[in-house]
Amino acid sequence: MAMRDRVADQVADVTCPPRDLAALTRRLEEIRKQIAAERARIAEETNGVAATVEDGLFDTTAI
Repeated sequence: MAMRDRVADQVADVTCPPRDLAALTRRLEEIRKQIAAERARIAEETNGVAATVEDGLFDTTAI
């Protein structure tokens, strides 16, 4: 996602050279698809349910 943000910043920058804009836009779309695929894979693995953890009582003597 950091790479997506960096590329998106370059695309949005008005000083971005026009010759680079097409390649950056194409790369941005590739990154977006990769992120969507990874999110779908994670959702499928977890069946769309986030892991739940129950907290117990804090025992100060355990430290």
